[in-house]
Amino acid sequence: MLLLGTTMAFAASLPTAPQTIDVPLSTSFNEGNYGPQEVNATAGNITALVINGIGQTKAWQGYYGNITGTITLDDVNNYTFYNWSTVEPQGQIYATLSTTVSWLDVNCFNFAEPAMSETTIESYYSIQTDDVDGVPETFNSTDHPSFEVGSKQFVAVCPTTYIFQNDAYQQANFVNVLLWDQSNNVTGWIYTALIEDKTPGAVADLVCYNNEYCDFQILVNENGHGTDTNPTPYYFWVELL
Repeated sequence: MLLLGTTMAFAASLPTAPQTIDVPLSTSFNEGNYGPQEVNATAGNITALVINGIGQTKAWQGYYGNITGTITLDDVNNYTFYNWSTVEPQGQIYATLSTTVSWLDVNCFNFAEPAMSETTIESYYSIQTDDVDGVPETFNSTDHPSFEVGSKQFVAVCPTTYIFQNDAYQQANFVNVLLWDQSNNVTGWIYTALIEDKTPGAVADLVCYNNEYCDFQILVNENGHGTDTNPTPYYFWVELL
């Protein structure tokens, strides 16, 4: 996992690239936390076993962290007329494979859409259709709260999932939504996390997956199957309200 600290200035009605991203920590699965389990063998016996195993996903990467920002009134040259700093901003964080996004063409990802289907995204990451950690198996709801991308409103129709809190499944906070840039039929999917500072001016963050406090948690795909050890570069965008 990567811990991100993001500071940015918002100067338009569309998502923008953050000014900075810091990566102070990255961790992964530790097999050493699970010791060997002993079962005695006795000659002549036949023994039934119920085994509960655990294995790290080879299809996903998680990011979490905090965000501060500024709402600004800038001109085309980024000269500032006035700005408003916000310690606890609201809005969305996006992660994309592309360095450019046509935000006016963004819509919900549709697993049944031929131009950008379940097969398109899963084949890119070598995910098999019967994998339990596939994309539709993960984004398996459409019950996200209302949010806006630019001037376009999305109301409970996009593929949705919820990131864990305090090591436990829940369906109230840390909403992730899968979007699609309809101008890009090759790598146009957009991973979206709703920033969880729900009350304007509030200073209390929510508990994230590891019982720390954070503003966002976002899940993205990554191919770790077979001998593929190459990391996937993602480009982050922020939209502040």
